[in-house]
Amino acid sequence: MKRDKAVILIIRNRGFTLAEIAIGVLILGIMLSMGLKTAVSNLENAAYAETRSKQEQIKLALIGFLRTNGRLPCPDNAAGLATGVESVCVGVATGYGVIPWQALGISRDTVLDGWGNFFSYRVSNVNGTAQPLGAPPLHVFQNQNWTLRPPPVAAPNFDIRSFISTIAVAGFQSILIQNREPGPGLTIESRNTVVVLVSHGKNGLGAKTTKSGVRIAGASNDELTNATLGSTTFVRRAYSDNAPVASGGPYDDVVTYMTPQDLLQPLINERTLLGQCQAYCVTPAAGCAPAAIPIGATPATCP
Repeated sequence: MKRDKAVILIIRNRGFTLAEIAIGVLILGIMLSMGLKTAVSNLENAAYAETRSKQEQIKLALIGFLRTNGRLPCPDNAAGLATGVESVCVGVATGYGVIPWQALGISRDTVLDGWGNFFSYRVSNVNGTAQPLGAPPLHVFQNQNWTLRPPPVAAPNFDIRSFISTIAVAGFQSILIQNREPGPGLTIESRNTVVVLVSHGKNGLGAKTTKSGVRIAGASNDELTNATLGSTTFVRRAYSDNAPVASGGPYDDVVTYMTPQDLLQPLINERTLLGQCQAYCVTPAAGCAPAAIPIGATPATCP
């Protein structure tokens, strides 16, 4: 009995061997690594979810601005730190910048993506009479300047034909959205885009930050397409951190867009454009001519 007690005492006092400690450390390391990966994954998912949620908030703010002003705002494309104030956007290159949050009546935080960088904002400000042929390709009606009020101010401000037209001719478009899903080749998703909202993702390449007036350099391939200031072409695709150049290269951008239908249909449904007959008709006269093209109505008159 005394010998058994002595054996138990020795076992209790001998501690852990180096092999046992090493195994314990290894198991602890594996557990910590798994936990860290889970935490990082959760943070990334939260950043993407926040980004998409804010993009939807901005879309609603743009519809509200259109409802009140009969046009869309120009971006903040001024040099230096972003201030959220509209800039003049006459040329195609000036239609790309930071979302003018002050003009939209939203907070600066709303126009920062899940990684703390500004969303890029591209608005269709094509002037069919001023832009040279093919720079950029023009809408078939040459009426895709959404930063000016509709007729009777002056063509080529947008009008009802933007809503009812579908562009199938490659030589005519406002803003082109392409997609690489499901394969490496690019397919056309939309030719008749009016607004593009771009988060430049976790790497932030091409984004303007809150601390610098210069965009983060280093974007390439598909991400460079989305970060080019004068571009009227954008690429949407799934996240990939190691895609080859032939497949568009690494990509973590989050791109969404709005068509004429996305912008005008809510206003048609709620009938808030009734006081702006010029927004309905291509060639409105006093009270709108009966021959004018209608919006949201079968008869050839403005509702």
